[in-house]
Amino acid sequence: PSPIPVPVFSQLANKARTEKEEKMSQAYAISAGVSLEGQQLFQTIHKTIKDCKWQEKNIVVMEEVVIAPPYQVENCKGKEGSALSHVRKIV
Repeated sequence: PSPIPVPVFSQLANKARTEKEEKMSQAYAISAGVSLEGQQLFQTIHKTIKDCKWQEKNIVVMEEVVIAPPYQVENCKGKEGSALSHVRKIV
C-alpha cells in the first residue's frame, strides 16, 4: 500500500485531536455534574465559537463571557459588547 500523503495525514490528525478535545470536554461536564441542558448549550456554542471551555460548572466563552447554571440568558455575564450580545443570542 502507498503511504498517506502528508496533507491528508495532517487533516486526519487535526480531526482526531478536535474529536478528542470534544469528548474530553463532554466527559468533564458529566463528571462535574453539569445538567444535560448545560452540556447541550456548550455543544451548541462550541459549534460556532470554538473558544469556549468549562470552568467548574460555568461555560466560559472567548475569555469574556461566563454562563452560570441554570444556563439562561440572564445568567450570561461579561463586559457589555458584541461578544456578550452574540452569546446571549445563542443562549
